[in-house]
Amino acid sequence: MKKYWYKTAMLVMALGVFTACSDDDGPKIPEGPIAPVNGAYVINTGNWNENNGTIQWYDRDLKTVSADLFGAANGAGIGDAQDLCVYGTKIYITCSSSAKIEIVDRKDFKRIKTLNLTNESGQPIQPRYMTAATGNIYFTAYDGTVSQIDTTSLSITQKIEVGGSHPEALTSANGKLYINLSNYDMDGTGKYVAVVNLANFTKIKDIEVLLNPYDICTTGEDGKVYFISCGDFGGNPAQTLQCIDPQTDEVTVVCPASKIAMKGNKIYVIYAEYFEAADPKRISVYDMNTKATKEFAQYSDFSNPGGIVTDPVSGDVIIIDQPHSALNDIYVYGSDGVLKKKLETGYYTTNMRFVTE
Repeated sequence: MKKYWYKTAMLVMALGVFTACSDDDGPKIPEGPIAPVNGAYVINTGNWNENNGTIQWYDRDLKTVSADLFGAANGAGIGDAQDLCVYGTKIYITCSSSAKIEIVDRKDFKRIKTLNLTNESGQPIQPRYMTAATGNIYFTAYDGTVSQIDTTSLSITQKIEVGGSHPEALTSANGKLYINLSNYDMDGTGKYVAVVNLANFTKIKDIEVLLNPYDICTTGEDGKVYFISCGDFGGNPAQTLQCIDPQTDEVTVVCPASKIAMKGNKIYVIYAEYFEAADPKRISVYDMNTKATKEFAQYSDFSNPGGIVTDPVSGDVIIIDQPHSALNDIYVYGSDGVLKKKLETGYYTTNMRFVTE
């Protein structure tokens, strides 16, 4: 099995991909022949303080998961891995506890450059989530900032304080960045989404939302911004999916949710509050047109469902199961709710980033 995984990893690294972070203004197809690859990068953050994060490849057609791409290409582990963004000919990976961003060549996954992140006092800064827009990569960090990486020089060219000490997930829409300002400090102040003008990289305003917007912030096919507030982890308020119209910046409540994935007019939802008196935990699909919700999969079939992703091409729905301190699994379902495959991944699988042509 290990030999098969290694061969699969090397095959993946020999191929090219097109783009995973959306940016209409960015480079589309590099010069030279690029063999298409159909699938997603699997982000395994690793167990806490063990530096055993990995990046794997999920093959859509074969329904397989490779070995660790970074380790195979560079002869050493990546440390922890928080998020990644595929853009142009490169992949950018945030490593929070390691206080760095790894930039690798997407053809072979070999390291091109490491950005070690420190503040003016030389103290490490933890990068978090990434997105691409206007030809640049943007990432949040636990010093209350969003920074811009120039994709030509591979250097940080701008940095802005967005408020709060722990900004998390972010996305772009209508020429603006939308950044979740979490309630990490648990002082009740983390109840805003910050808005930054991409044209001049200045903060416009804060939008008040439900308490603790955290790790979900994405732009839907309708161009609107969807994000989840997690509350105070005691059900006050309940974990809730909300939507911002980037034309007006008005906020609307969509439905209860802990994790989501979107495809067309469907939102696939994991809902699981932390406290016992909450509504029953469930995995469902929400119809944005009819506002109706129905069960998609049995929550009890998983030990700890902690993530959900949709394949933008096949429409498959992938549920990430995160048993504590053990190797994780992904369950691949058709959009009809029929299970196609169960695959083992790494430790603490937090997300999958599909590559789209």
